[in-house]
Amino acid sequence: MFAIVACSTPKKEEKTIANEKNKQPNILILMPDQFRADMMGVAGQPDILTPNIDRLANDGIRFTNSISGAPVCCPTRATFQTGQYIHEHGVTNNNMLLAPEKITIAEILVEAGYATGFIGKWHLDGGIPKESVGGYIEEGPRRQGWQDWNGYEKSHEFFEVWEFNDKKEKVRVEGYDWEPTWQTDKALDFIQRNTEEKKPWCYYIAYGPPHNPFQCPQEYLDMYDPGKIVLPPDVESELDEDELREVRRLRQIYYGQVSSIDHEVGRLLDGLDQMKIEDNTIVLFVSDHGDVLGSHAHEIKQRYIKEGKSLQYYLRTKGKPYITAMRTPLIVKWPAAIQPGKTSDVLVNSVDVAPTLLDLTGLNIPAQMSGKSMAGWCLGDDGPKQKELYVGLFDGKSAWRGVWDGRYLYANLDYKVLYDHQTDPYEMNNLFDNPDSRELKAKMQQELEQLAQETGDPLLDKIQTANN
Repeated sequence: MFAIVACSTPKKEEKTIANEKNKQPNILILMPDQFRADMMGVAGQPDILTPNIDRLANDGIRFTNSISGAPVCCPTRATFQTGQYIHEHGVTNNNMLLAPEKITIAEILVEAGYATGFIGKWHLDGGIPKESVGGYIEEGPRRQGWQDWNGYEKSHEFFEVWEFNDKKEKVRVEGYDWEPTWQTDKALDFIQRNTEEKKPWCYYIAYGPPHNPFQCPQEYLDMYDPGKIVLPPDVESELDEDELREVRRLRQIYYGQVSSIDHEVGRLLDGLDQMKIEDNTIVLFVSDHGDVLGSHAHEIKQRYIKEGKSLQYYLRTKGKPYITAMRTPLIVKWPAAIQPGKTSDVLVNSVDVAPTLLDLTGLNIPAQMSGKSMAGWCLGDDGPKQKELYVGLFDGKSAWRGVWDGRYLYANLDYKVLYDHQTDPYEMNNLFDNPDSRELKAKMQQELEQLAQETGDPLLDKIQTANN
């Protein structure tokens, strides 16, 4: 049994699971990898074509100020599963194991009578194999409550569609040459089976794109002319001609991959409609982190030049205290309870997603979850108004911790940044060492220390002495 507390968000009776039919909502979780929040037409991106994601957003609520609290794959995925900060669940950087004893949303849903399923990149089993793609996760506790299983530790072979056979060997899936298509088909099959059995379900699709490798079906590449892609002023002004040419090529691939995911989102939405379960299905669209896509390229290059990193590495990366790496999409659709066409600019961290999902289903939030439920905002009521969000990473050697308050982004330890997004939305002027920003810097440092203390961060002492 789980230690629980009452749901943190009061909800109107007609908008909860306790409706007149007492029917639990289904849950469809869509998590493309490295999908930046502004890479959607509905977010104002002029170059990109995402009609189905736009449709999803217009039919539900889109949180415009959502970030990844630990902007690389493993820590955020562990946070999403557990509702805990990285120093609580222990996955502080990539290629680390999420301890099987950690309670996840899937385990809670199974106890509540849900059928659960997972497909795609897991990346919570210690990163094995370290170099190659694959990684079979044993049946049992390491699958963390996900019953119908098509997961693997690492993906990133989008044209080579495969699954594991009974001997734990990788075998090609016949009839597919693009991984997201197969994953969507498997999801629709799971949904159909459990709908026919009249069982509430939760299915989690961890799509690989728009993460690298730089693979994309030609039909989606053809949608974008790299020469016509509009670059933000920080990228345009900072890169030389060769770098600009390469970042346009990489953006063409990224945009094409985004549009390929958009196509799958459309197939899923149509499938829910055809099965007549759209009204009582919560669809959550989120990502684990963003992508710099050429921003801060020279700063990143200087940090990693000794490691011989490629041009593509510093043009496309994450894990840094930059808003392009941190900001993620967060869309929630549930026609039975959420009014369409809503947006909210309240601050939301990745640690808040799991409590929000549980709260929406009417389930109690375990006491060990540190995140705050945003269900009230989804349902048209009120909700938590966080003044700032806590972010950071730690790989055992280097670390950074930061705070984001919707205007200022501040980080200390191994990264030292202070950006004012009201006057400098492209982060071209780091105020950290600016004498005129001394008071602002002291205020942000105080907020950082307070959050470290409130969350029980073991790096508190280092944070407190960082400026000495």
